[in-house]
Amino acid sequence: MVRKDGERKDYRDMAEVMEARVSRRQFLRRTVGTVVGASLAGKFVEKALAAEAKKSRVVLMQDPAYFKDRKVDAAVARKMVDRMMCELTGKSSSGDAWKALFSPKEKVAIKVNCLYPPVTTNPDTVQAVVESMADAGFDPTRIIIFDRSDGDLTKCGFTINESSKGAKCYATKEYVYPAKARDVDTKLSSILVNDVDALINMPVLKHHVIPGITASLKNHLGTVPNPGDLHADYCSRLAELNAFDPIKNKSRLILMDAARAQYDRGPSFSPQHMWSYSGMIASTDSVAIDTVAAKEILSKRNASGMPGPIRPPIKHIELAAKMGLGIADPEQIELVNLKP
Repeated sequence: MVRKDGERKDYRDMAEVMEARVSRRQFLRRTVGTVVGASLAGKFVEKALAAEAKKSRVVLMQDPAYFKDRKVDAAVARKMVDRMMCELTGKSSSGDAWKALFSPKEKVAIKVNCLYPPVTTNPDTVQAVVESMADAGFDPTRIIIFDRSDGDLTKCGFTINESSKGAKCYATKEYVYPAKARDVDTKLSSILVNDVDALINMPVLKHHVIPGITASLKNHLGTVPNPGDLHADYCSRLAELNAFDPIKNKSRLILMDAARAQYDRGPSFSPQHMWSYSGMIASTDSVAIDTVAAKEILSKRNASGMPGPIRPPIKHIELAAKMGLGIADPEQIELVNLKP
């Protein structure tokens, strides 16, 4: 559950979450047990806890050491990735955390966002993910980092690599899987459709002048050949796009790189609206993480003297939730705020 507590630090940490769960169990068992008896109480508790388990977890961590002097600290990035993976999966080690979401036998794609630097996915952060997976027993040569064009990748600091050494990094060369996003014909990157078994989505935290925000769901406009055709109606067709089987079924993890963030005039770089968020946000639910991302951007806009909701209105997140792609209700989002 998302809760306010002061100006900006409005989320519970993991200890508070666990304490609340224990207290809830004790309360339910004691209260119901005295009224209807132990057997019925047990069934009531299990039903209540099952409903609680359906919540989507989003892990947020900001560390001033992550992004300073206009660059990412690779060592800090690695520590953050490992810790966030453990909190997201409930595992005690990052190795077990990765294996809870992926198999070392799988090929994995990492979809980055390289449009309009410098508010883009950072190569050092992606490398931290690759190294963390490698230490967990994953073969880096079975990982493909990709975006729409080689030019976009290189201008953001990525090194094109199509060799047999290390994680591969290159742009989509072919689009397959013809499908319709409502009334728009499109296709998907062959990298996602044919070359990998699973996907890590690494978007950014940014405002957008058409759909309101650029985050997880919108990052897949870099997975299609005709993104401009999907911008009508505030990009609401992003919901249908993310419902395509290769995206929906292969998406295992969203790790938002929010070293830099932008709260207005996006997606083009607007330096007066950029801020050093110096953090990351992680989830397995694209809708839930975008809901939290929108809240973070709104909070910054309000703090900067921009009253009211985000403009333009955000339509695609709620529509994606209605299509069953994730949870947008803040009451059903378990937001864990990790301290550095």
